[in-house]
Amino acid sequence: MQSAKVFLGIIFFLYLIIVLITYIKSKRFFTAMILTALQGLCALFAVNFIGGYLAVHIPVNGWTMGLSSVGGISGVIMILLSDIFLS
Repeated sequence: MQSAKVFLGIIFFLYLIIVLITYIKSKRFFTAMILTALQGLCALFAVNFIGGYLAVHIPVNGWTMGLSSVGGISGVIMILLSDIFLS
C-alpha cells in the first residue's frame, strides 16, 4: 500500500511539471491558466453533483481544489483514479 502511494505521488509530481511546462510554452500563459482552473473546478463540482447518483465522491478541500485548478479536467480524472487505486 505504501509503494502505491509513493508511485502515485511521483506520477502527480511529474504530471504537474508537464502541465506547468505546457503553460509556460503557450503564448497566452495567464489565459490558459485561468481557463484550465475554471474547467477543473467545474469538473470537480460536476463529479460531486453527478456522483450523488453514481456513488462517486471527491472531498472538496484545498488539495483537491488545487490539483483540479492546476490540472484541469485531467487533474480531476487523476483524483478519481487515485481514489480507485488507493481504496
